[in-house]
Formats: sequence, structure tokens, C-alpha cells
Amino acid sequence: MAVITKRKWRIVDSRPPLPNREGHIEAIARTPIMGFRDDVVVRVRPAREGAKIDIRSASRYGTTDFGANATRVLALLDDIDDAATPEKPDRQERQNKSALKASAKPGQGGKR
Repeated sequence: MAVITKRKWRIVDSRPPLPNREGHIEAIARTPIMGFRDDVVVRVRPAREGAKIDIRSASRYGTTDFGANATRVLALLDDIDDAATPEKPDRQERQNKSALKASAKPGQGGKR
């Protein structure tokens, strides 16, 4: 819940998960420029080791969102992962490492 309140989304409904009941959070996110409202739903289901999380983000207006909902879901998943496992490197460090791996060309080995 703290990850969502940090984003300043308006929480419409929430129910914490219990051992035999799934929890959910329904919120409204606003787009940065025009302030359009997008619906975000997070479902938390108890599992043997932790929980399973399903996230849905949908635009209320228009026929395309230019990837904004996918970006929102991925960013939320990253934040949840960071909050659940604080010993992991932060998102920026992971992106830097993956960019370095992607830019390295096989077979060069640093010698010319």
C-alpha cells in the first residue's frame, strides 16, 4: 500500500489480503500532462512463499495510450520488488548493468 500512496494515486477501494482471501487495491492515476484518469487495479493473492501480484492499468479515454499503461505497470512492479527485497540493487543500477551488457559486442573482449 505504501508503494501506491507514494505515487499519489487516489485510492478508491482497498482490502488487505488474508490467508484465505485475496486482497486488492483500486486506484486512479492521472497522466502528467493532461491529467487524464487511468484505472489501476492491484490484486494480491497469498501463496506458499509470499504472494502473487496481478496488476492492470487501463486508460479511460482514447484508443491508444502510447505505452503509458505498460510503463506504469512495469514501474510499479519494480517498486514493489524493491520494497520487498531491499538488499537488491536499485532500478537505476540494474538498468546501467543491462545497458552495459547490451552495448558489449561479442568477440571483442576489450582488445583491438
